Amino acid sequence: LPEPVPAPAFVEAVARNLGTSLPAARWDTSSVLAALTDLAGAPLTDRLLAHLPRGYALLFGRADLTVAA
Repeated sequence: LPEPVPAPAFVEAVARNLGTSLPAARWDTSSVLAALTDLAGAPLTDRLLAHLPRGYALLFGRADLTVAA
């Protein structure tokens, strides 16, 4: 599987593909991913976020927390 791209690069790609601004792309992306979280449920979203780079949690409407060592 390809390595996931960092969240800012993902939002930039969305903006470029939609021909919109970064704030609009961030808002649109977050809206879709937050709706996906509602449909998928917390356990599946947790599993998904565990495989994505840091920064995606905010796009899913969650706090971007780091587990303490």
